[in-house]
Amino acid sequence: MGGIGVVTNPRSRQNLRNPRLARQLGYILGEKGELQQPSDLDALASTARYFRDRQIDVLCINGGDGTMHRVLTAMIHAYEGQPLPKIAILRSGTMNTVAHGLGIQGSAAEILDYVVQRYHADAPMPTMRRWTLEVDGAEYGFLFGNGLIARFLEVYYEGSEPSPAKAAWLLFRAALSAMVGGTFIQRLMAPYVGEASLDGNSWAGQTWVTIAAGTVDDIGLGFRPFYKAPVHPGRMHVIGLQGTNPMGIVRELPRIYRARPLAGEDWREDVCLELVLRANEPISYMMDGDFHRGGETLTLRTGPSVDFVVPERLAP
Repeated sequence: MGGIGVVTNPRSRQNLRNPRLARQLGYILGEKGELQQPSDLDALASTARYFRDRQIDVLCINGGDGTMHRVLTAMIHAYEGQPLPKIAILRSGTMNTVAHGLGIQGSAAEILDYVVQRYHADAPMPTMRRWTLEVDGAEYGFLFGNGLIARFLEVYYEGSEPSPAKAAWLLFRAALSAMVGGTFIQRLMAPYVGEASLDGNSWAGQTWVTIAAGTVDDIGLGFRPFYKAPVHPGRMHVIGLQGTNPMGIVRELPRIYRARPLAGEDWREDVCLELVLRANEPISYMMDGDFHRGGETLTLRTGPSVDFVVPERLAP
């Protein structure tokens, strides 16, 4: 058995705009593997088990960060502790945040063609290892955020089509609103009451604007708040914001962009294996661009590692 498996999300924006892409990928794949287009999460779970039973060597994911989050969650549950196949991100999402952070370039067709050519020649594929984030033993991804982070993405998905330009505009709008104390920034920065414990050590404070964690450094638009994650394998980088002064965020943006330690007194950051969050209300959160609603307690741990294919001739 073995071979290459391709999962494509027929409902992703890029695939809806270009319905011929799946046929193009199937043509490139040829007899070296199989392409599946699961229509819902139950079908995705069946696809994951099917690829597990076929013992595929490489899994190619055609979709954005949210699609990758869903596919990896299904694969990890299907593999039940067994090592995952190599993962190739086909960069067919709106932001491709994880792929960008890993330095993966090229179109979906170019990346799949690279994987097929290497597999056909039995040539090695360069990989980069990253660890997943596990939330309550159910969801797996690489970027987590509640409060401010989740609200920003909620606004991002409202109205017009999501795009890097829209994300940049919303960030600029939030900065302007912060300067004048506007309603937009107040909506984003509404605090909540809760606790954060990292590997059993509690952070001081009860009021939080956001707590975010990542096992990859890039969060989009070139901002790299989780710069400690790549140099602490198997651990997550956690950031917390307590202060409600909007200008405190604006002042830290250059540091976040340059992947530097945060300097404001309202910020907390550290690396850990386990993060436990407790709040006085159910915790809504973002994971890799998808929204979830948990209970009043969330437990995050570093989950299984993933070996991402990084095509060297397509890299910057």
